[in-house]
Amino acid sequence: MNASRLIAIFLVVGTVIWIGSAYLVGDDTADDATMAQGDDASTTGASGTDGAEQPRASVRTITSNAVDHVDFLRVSGQTEAVISVEIRAETEASVVELGVAKGQPINKGDLIAKLAVDGRMAQVQKARALVAQRELESKAAESLAEKNYRSKTGVAQTLALLEEARADLKIAQTELNHTEIRAPFDGIVENLPADIGDLMSIGDPVATLIKADPMLVVAHVPEHSIRAIDLGQLAHVRLYDGTEYDGIVRYAARVADNSTRTFRVEVEIDNTDLSIPDGMTAEMEIPVGTKRAHQVLPSVLTLNDDGKLGVRSVVDGNKVDFLPVELQGGNRERVWIGGLPEKFELIVVGHDWVKEGATVGVVHLETDENGLPIPTQVKDAETDADDQSATTLSEQVAR
Repeated sequence: MNASRLIAIFLVVGTVIWIGSAYLVGDDTADDATMAQGDDASTTGASGTDGAEQPRASVRTITSNAVDHVDFLRVSGQTEAVISVEIRAETEASVVELGVAKGQPINKGDLIAKLAVDGRMAQVQKARALVAQRELESKAAESLAEKNYRSKTGVAQTLALLEEARADLKIAQTELNHTEIRAPFDGIVENLPADIGDLMSIGDPVATLIKADPMLVVAHVPEHSIRAIDLGQLAHVRLYDGTEYDGIVRYAARVADNSTRTFRVEVEIDNTDLSIPDGMTAEMEIPVGTKRAHQVLPSVLTLNDDGKLGVRSVVDGNKVDFLPVELQGGNRERVWIGGLPEKFELIVVGHDWVKEGATVGVVHLETDENGLPIPTQVKDAETDADDQSATTLSEQVAR
């Protein structure tokens, strides 16, 4: 065996011994660490049992009092023109002139479209000539009858022919008038399917005319709320673009829709400048009475373990209690909630850090004229609560 092989063997054996010694030392160290942790845990447990009681979580509260609040029925709907009419041709002829354009305002009596007269004027002139002839014949028959040269039957016959001629003249004039299609009311030309050169038959659509002032806001109210709505009742409308209007209830259906079991309700609002379009999404608010409710900040609302919406309060012995609520309206700044006691201690800061039945420390805050906590106090309280939660609340959640 040469020297290079001996050196290689010694290196391999040395490496194995070095690696094995590391595992042996590690096991001894792990055992020592486990024993040390056990001793520390025993010491800590003993000190926790024999030491002082752990500090309680702290919350901020206000005294909330119920007040009379106007209850609103809120339902979504859309705007709808008070009148929407499809103007149709009443005679057969081709379009020779258009008096309006699509989207253009129009006044009552303005020309929408003109159809070809063709032979209608000649028919009117012929009917007029025949009426003149029948009038002369009728007068002659009456004159002869006065002299007993014509029987009463002959006079009646000439009079009947005169009335027939007059009726034919009226029909011819009506047919001629149908060649000019005019607006029946002030409105807006919403659609204009007819074009110059189109051959119109009786009943073909020429234009769609809408009356947009006043504008209607239409919604469908569920069965349990329709009895609270009266005709002439005030209503508030908020359109999709954020504009708001006041109106009155002009119609409330007394027959439900068979498919949805809801009732159609119409609120009328002013649209003098014609700025409100037909078909825009809107929210309707109709006052339906007063209820006792509490006005609170939206931030105090929370969910319990069952997913119910409510607030947390402090009861006897500084115990935390959860109270389910009914939303009765509001906005992003404040909400109205019902289903609560007339007066109770409401947790406004720290309600998300405590559980029902926990005993807490209570700091009472002052309220403003609306029964809401003073903003500066709330801000300071939240800052203090955040500082405290970093040391105590995160370490001890109430059980």
